[in-house]
Amino acid sequence: MLFSIITVCYNDFCGLKNTYSSIKNQSLVDFEWIVVDGASADGTTTWLNALNEHRLNWSSEPDKGIFDAMNKGIAKATCEYMKL
Repeated sequence: MLFSIITVCYNDFCGLKNTYSSIKNQSLVDFEWIVVDGASADGTTTWLNALNEHRLNWSSEPDKGIFDAMNKGIAKATCEYMKL
């Protein structure tokens, strides 16, 4: 795959759904979507678990803030380019 799209979130279910909608509307399909969730309690994990998206790689666990979450996402990336 060419691109890794990394999304970090915490209790922003609506924002995450908007991000997913934007990603689904892209014409490029050569990407992976990495979501690093900070152990949200707003339905985020239930929704991510139910998505039938083969390019999605997600995790949900407490982190030490947004930069820690970004670094976790970068560590999971397998593509040539990243978009944070």
